[in-house]
Amino acid sequence: MPLGGMPPAGPIGMPPAGPMGGMPPAGPMGGMPPGPPPMGGAPIGPPGMMQMPMPMPMPMPMPMPMPMPMPMPMPMAAPPMAAPPMAAPAMPMSVPPRVAAPGSQMIACPRCATQTPVGFAYCQQCGLHMGALQPTDPGAARPRSPSSLHAPIDPQGATLSPGPGPAVGRAPTPAALPPQPQTQAWGSAVLVNRDGSDGQRYPLGGESVVIGRAGADIAFDDDRFLARQHAKIDRGPDGSVKITSIDQLNGVFRKASEPVELVDGSIVLVGREVLRFELVDPEERAVHPLVRHGVALFGSPPRDPWGRFLQVIPNGGHRDVRHLMGEEVILGREEGDLVYRDDAFMSRRHATVTWSGTKAVITDLGSSNGTFVKVSSCALKHGDHVRMGDQLLRIEIGR
Repeated sequence: MPLGGMPPAGPIGMPPAGPMGGMPPAGPMGGMPPGPPPMGGAPIGPPGMMQMPMPMPMPMPMPMPMPMPMPMPMPMAAPPMAAPPMAAPAMPMSVPPRVAAPGSQMIACPRCATQTPVGFAYCQQCGLHMGALQPTDPGAARPRSPSSLHAPIDPQGATLSPGPGPAVGRAPTPAALPPQPQTQAWGSAVLVNRDGSDGQRYPLGGESVVIGRAGADIAFDDDRFLARQHAKIDRGPDGSVKITSIDQLNGVFRKASEPVELVDGSIVLVGREVLRFELVDPEERAVHPLVRHGVALFGSPPRDPWGRFLQVIPNGGHRDVRHLMGEEVILGREEGDLVYRDDAFMSRRHATVTWSGTKAVITDLGSSNGTFVKVSSCALKHGDHVRMGDQLLRIEIGR
């Protein structure tokens, strides 16, 4: 404030110009009057001079605080409304359709009164069936039963099974045949487990029993060495029993419980070794030394083999050819003339092959797993063992 206690410049009685033009200066709270006078309360100015009252400033209107925007609450998801029940398909009404004025070529729907062109089978508004289908309407064909759309698939014919009505293009299903009386069993085939114990027992009845995979009378579905119809066991009118091999790839092996003669091309199973027997031709047995330019070829001393075993491998080829010489040849895992040390299914002395000068005979030496000879057909007696694929069966007759 200027000296002498004079009011500040400006019109007498008017407050000093503020920031807003004629408004009092803003106080601490904006628009509030200035603070109290100095300590003592006496106005500042020369004595004797009357202090002119200060005009009271007009209070400034308090600015209204802007309301903070309140967060809008997230709308709660309405609980799912239950689907209204499906309306049953409208049945054709028996009310005859009301025909519009002649010449209009329109038909009035008896339900919703919507005008529908003549020839339309259904109302274009509510779908009411309005008349018989026209011959050219694709829907005039025989309607398909809804149940046939979800019927089980026939795995044999790969077609839909017939519905309630007669199926088109399919012969009617024959009636189930009455159960046939079971024939009396004349024997049984006992499955021998790997440990030598008896397994499942299969009855043998009728004139013929087929052994194989799926569809056979005695089926082993998981044996990949068996054919679907691998072999059959026949019983003759006189009670004789024989087995015949149907599959020629792996065939049937019969256990040699007694000496068996080997012919050229015989297949024997010793342990896990599948061996093919061959007779040596006389021309091959005779060894003539090779002489070239008067010099004889130096070689091993000639021997006189009468036969040989060829190891049959899974691809159909042959490996490890062993020639047979002398009157007796022994096969085994540890002892003998032909030794297979890595075959755990072969006994120490397993089998022997003898040569009489005209024929070869193989005899089992009491081995644990036996010696088998492949047969195309042979007679069976009680207690005989036959092997097909990976199955070993003991035939019991009269039990």
